[in-house]
Amino acid sequence: MINTYSQQEKHILEEGLDAITQSGVKSFTVESLAGRLGMSKKTIYKYFPTKEKLIRKIVVFMTGQIEQMFKKVQETEKNPAVQFINVMEHMVKFASRTHMQRMAQLKTSYPEIWKEIETFRLNRQNDFYEIFKFAQDQGLARNDVDMRKFSIVFINMINNTFQPEFFLKNDLTVIETVKGFTDIVSRGIFTSKGLEAIKKYYEQNKI
Repeated sequence: MINTYSQQEKHILEEGLDAITQSGVKSFTVESLAGRLGMSKKTIYKYFPTKEKLIRKIVVFMTGQIEQMFKKVQETEKNPAVQFINVMEHMVKFASRTHMQRMAQLKTSYPEIWKEIETFRLNRQNDFYEIFKFAQDQGLARNDVDMRKFSIVFINMINNTFQPEFFLKNDLTVIETVKGFTDIVSRGIFTSKGLEAIKKYYEQNKI
């Protein structure tokens, strides 16, 4: 479900998300956010009574953006193999907004909120299933794979691997890791027809 917000709530959440990604939750305070917004703490507390509730709502706001991204990609891109690439590219953009050390702070300081992030990730299983199954129906993905089971394995691999400590321990960047992971999955699941569509997409979207 995609949440709706008043203009003022949305402004607070947008600035709050920027503040957390830039400085981390340890440095984040309602007072500093109020200064950033040019509004009183009282106004922020009217919508979000505590710092923890504010952080939780910021996370919900962020996951809502990701949910909208999935829908937009599936509506605007007709080729499911390219849909997969688009989604993973957007994931990189979201994840690379903040340093993994700051994500580790969130996981350590607010474990219950982190669990909600993991639940959101796991709930994307059906979104990926729709993409993979559509690709299979179009002859763009292998027909000898049970896409329901593959989607379960795929999303759990993402959730278990893409943890802050994994990146910090192995000195890996989100961008290089997700790109490599996406390439491995693509070569394993898509047919030559699907890979050709992906190749064409990359050629047309060179930076």
